[in-house]
Amino acid sequence: MEEERVKTALELAMERISGLPELTPEEIAEQKEKEYRPVGEALAGRYMRDIIGEQDIPAELSRHQGDSGPIVRRAFISSLCRAIQLEDFQMTVKALNGLYSLAGNTEGVREKANAVWIEIVDGFQKRKNKTLQECEASEKEKLAALGISGTAIRPNLGANESLKKEMEQLYRSFEPGLEKLRAMFLRKLQAE
Repeated sequence: MEEERVKTALELAMERISGLPELTPEEIAEQKEKEYRPVGEALAGRYMRDIIGEQDIPAELSRHQGDSGPIVRRAFISSLCRAIQLEDFQMTVKALNGLYSLAGNTEGVREKANAVWIEIVDGFQKRKNKTLQECEASEKEKLAALGISGTAIRPNLGANESLKKEMEQLYRSFEPGLEKLRAMFLRKLQAE
């Protein structure tokens, strides 16, 4: 009787692998994207939480060379671009500063982005203030009709559902401008 040979785990794994079809270049690129994108997103998260500073961004990104470098950089930039929102002004300023640190003064990106951002914020603040004033006046009229008036009376605008809907609509109306700003960063910074 011939002794049966016991295969090692490595031999078994190699047999299984040899039976699998080879990956296409697109599939390989997709695998690398899945592997390295979270690294860039995590780096952006660390920056946004003040674990690393603006001055550290280039060094942190340069730690990723070869295939991973461009993927990590794209994910980092995309994450900061997603953080550009009117709902959280401080977070947006932080994200913009991070993007500016990468841009340096590439083709005047900082100046162009600043001009777009200021235009968006100014327009938003004017429309927001006008909406709040109109809603407050309307609420005061309703209270006056009920016999409640005076300079100390301030309506609770936070509980006003129609105001909430108007504000949501206002935020949505400025989204195309924010998207233009995000696209500018993505186009200019990811090309490098």
